[in-house]
Formats: sequence, structure tokens, C-alpha cells
Amino acid sequence: MYKLLIVEDEEIFRRVLPTIIDWNSIGFEVAGVCENGYKALEFLDKTEVDAILTDIRMPVFNGLELAMEVKSRFPKTKVTLFSAFNEFDYARKGIECGVYGYILKSDGEDEIVNHFTKLKGVLQKENQIRMDSDDIWRQRETLFKEMMENHSDMDEKAVARVQRVGIFVKNKEYRMTLFRIDEYKHMTFYFGADRARSIQEFIRGYLYENIEIQNKGSVISLNEMICVLWTLPEKDFVQTVTEVYENLKEELVMYKKNEEECLEISCVIGSMAANLQELCYSYICIRDAILHKPYIGNCMIHYSELDTNSKRIFSFMEEERLMKEIMMLVTGKEHVKLMEYLDALKNQFIDSKFTDMDMILGFAVKLVLTIVGELGEMGKKTDAFLEKSNYMIKELGYCETIVMIFKKLEAFTIEVFDLLNDENNMKNRRIVDEALAYLRKNYSGQLSLEELARYVNVHPVHLSRLFSKDTGKTFKHILTEVRIEEAKRLLKDINYRVYEISSMVGYEKPRYFSELFRNVTGLTPLEYREKYKG
Repeated sequence: MYKLLIVEDEEIFRRVLPTIIDWNSIGFEVAGVCENGYKALEFLDKTEVDAILTDIRMPVFNGLELAMEVKSRFPKTKVTLFSAFNEFDYARKGIECGVYGYILKSDGEDEIVNHFTKLKGVLQKENQIRMDSDDIWRQRETLFKEMMENHSDMDEKAVARVQRVGIFVKNKEYRMTLFRIDEYKHMTFYFGADRARSIQEFIRGYLYENIEIQNKGSVISLNEMICVLWTLPEKDFVQTVTEVYENLKEELVMYKKNEEECLEISCVIGSMAANLQELCYSYICIRDAILHKPYIGNCMIHYSELDTNSKRIFSFMEEERLMKEIMMLVTGKEHVKLMEYLDALKNQFIDSKFTDMDMILGFAVKLVLTIVGELGEMGKKTDAFLEKSNYMIKELGYCETIVMIFKKLEAFTIEVFDLLNDENNMKNRRIVDEALAYLRKNYSGQLSLEELARYVNVHPVHLSRLFSKDTGKTFKHILTEVRIEEAKRLLKDINYRVYEISSMVGYEKPRYFSELFRNVTGLTPLEYREKYKG
């Protein structure tokens, strides 16, 4: 039996809900009934439950706040909102707060039974994958690869083995997608194999929970990529894949440990497959399409939109011209113009759909070495700079997208101009002060480093460097500090709901705000409010 907690401020519903439904017959037992969100949290601290059915409109601490708190503190518990009002805003907010479902009180008993019957299936599937997950994932990967490589020779027994682990069912049409972190190799180099593995497992778990448990398809982990075999009707396919992909991107933002982690992810969609042979062909096409990530990164695209036979290059003469123009800006100490030039060149490479990363990497390394040589002739080269240059070249070798290569080149030019210029400390201090004043005034909007840099009239990379030098913190770190401090102040006023405070300090997603607040303070917003209430 799965344990259910009912949270309802109206006494009549507290008395009726535990008895009007035959909960045992659908796999649940009512573990408790609470009159408000605070009582529910006290109950959850002592008793673990699998599901919660909660009213939305409750005094002091409503159902949305409870859902957000449960998602943060008890992430496996499924929360269903139970409301007398068919209000879209509440349903939308519920999704943002991490609820599992939404039931109208006017829908009656049948709807409650149907909802929790489906929920029982979800919980059963989750428990099954928890019990034998390692074995299942290994089997799936092995059998899927075997299926892709030997599909023409597979006998009935082989097909049956594949079907037993949920990969392929005869007489069903499939669509396949591949998900891959754009900078997987760079992430492994920069943060280590354990971190890369944990991110891959996080993505796999998210896709499993939102696709396979929902009976929308099968998930297969393939080293650096994750494959999904969708079984959705064609009419629902594009919208569902788009929602899953966009939500996954948001989840990865919350999963980031720091600003240096690049967790941008691409999704390539294959064509419809009616049989095993067509499925294998689709897999080959989308696997090859992943090679186009140097310029398509961080987006969802159909493989047919890509010219898989193209391999555009630029000539030696063109490379020499670009190198000469860049070096003129370096020696002329035209830092702003150089950053603009590199940004335009990056966009040119992307628009030209360059897929030959060796060629782009060779250009970047040659540029670094040329600049190092020029600084040596100018007597500006230091041992520390040489060490950074050597590390930069090594790091470039792990970059997988044009965007990342130019991000590294921009950071390198900052180091170069630090050596070339006798920096005006007073001017830089003024830039930082102006930027901080603007940030503290506009923190509640969707403020970006780029907007802030435009305000103080410097390049974003340069401003980021000044922040780090002057404060020892990144732009995002400073913005988060300002927002969290304001949130602390607002939480002491019980007239504000947590999700309202989230919006007031610049976070559109209440659950993201709640997770971030806990990471910074060690307490969830409601725990902080309870501890420091006046």
C-alpha cells in the first residue's frame, strides 16, 4: 500500500475524503489528515508518505507553498492539488511549484479514483527502476547496441530479450530522439568524470520520470548520449518533446553547481519508424546529426534540417587575413573592438555551419600562439602568463562547440590586455561601482550580464573579469546574494506568499527560487520564515 496524506482546511472534506473513496482498493492507505500546510509539514517530518492530496486555498500557508516545500524537502512525494476553482493561474503555478496533478472538487469521486489509480502505476514503475536500475540500464544499452548493429540477423529470441527490457515492441510506430550535453568532453576535463557521470544520470532520471513512467516511450543511456524511443501519436509528438526538452533545460539550470559549468543540451529528432530496419536507419541519421553540434548547440532540431554531407572550410588565405586583422587590434590595444570582432567571427562561423572542429580548433590554437609570440617580442610575456596560455591550449582541445571555443578566446584576450595595459584602477573601480548600483536597483527584473555591461559601456567578458578582480565574486553570485537578501527581508512579512516573493526578487520559477534559497541559506523559504518570524 502507498501512503497518502490529505491536507484540507474545510472540516467537511477532512471527514469525508478518507471514507468516501475506497482507498485500499486502488492501492493507497490514508496515513494522516491535516488541516493546513504547517501541520502537514510537521506530520511529514515524522511520517514518510508517497502522495499528498491538498487543497489550494488555505489560510496562512496554502497548497502551492506546501507543494513547493514538499518538492524541495521530499522530492519523491507526489503532490496533487484539490480545488473548488477551475483557475488556470493556479494550475500553471502548480506546475511551476512541482505538483504532480490537479483535481477539481466538482469532478466527483470517479475522477479522484482515476487519478490515483494512474498515480499508483507511476509509483510502481518508479519503485521497479529503483530496485534494479543498474542492471536494467546496462541490459538496455547492450541490447540496444546489438539491435542497431545486427538488426537484420536478429531472431525471435533476440527480439524477445529486447522487448523484455522495454525497448522495442513489434507493430508499433516509433520516433527516436537523442539528447546530449553539448560540452560533455569539456565538462569531464574541467570538473571530472564523477561530475559528468552524475549529470548524465540526472538527465537519464529526468527523462525516465517524464517519459517512460508516463508511458510515452523508452529511455536508453548510451555513454555520452541518451536515446528516447517515443510511442506517442504523431499529433502529440512535437508538443510533448518540446515541453520535455524545455523543462529539462530549466532543470539543468537548477542542477548547475557554478557558472563555469556549461550544461547546455541539444536534442535531435529522427523520422517515424514502422519497423526495426527503419528504426536503425533513423538512429544512424540522428547519431550523425549530433556531429553538427559545433554550430547548432543548445537547441532542438530535426535531423532532416541538417546537411550531413557538408564539410565547409575556410582557405589558408582567409585564415591569414583573419589572423592579421586580429593581431592589429591586439597590438593597437583595441580591446573593445577586438571583443566585437571575435563575437562577429563566432557568429560568422555558426552561420556558415562549420562542422570541422579540428579546423576551428587549429585556428584558435594558432591565434593563441601568435599572440603569445607577439607579447614575447614586446617584452610583456611572464612565466605565469605562459602557464595560463599552455593550459588554455589544452582546454581548447576539449571544446566541442564554436561558442565554447570563442568563450575561451575571449577570456584569453582579457589576460592579454591585462599585460598590455597599465590598468587605470580608479576607472575600473568606477565601472564596478556603477554596475553594482544598477544591479541593486534592477535585481527584480530579468537582469543579464550583457545588459549590465551595456549600461557601463564595456564588454560583458571584461565586466565579468572586473567583478572577479574587485569583489572576488561572479556577476551571478552577486546578483543571487542581492536577491536572497531581499527575499529574507520579505519572508519576515507573512502577508507575502513564497511564490509571490519569488517573482518580486526576479525568479519566474518558484521551485527554482526555493532550491536556490536553500542552497544559499541552508533553509527552505518557509523554514527561514518560521525561524526568523517577528
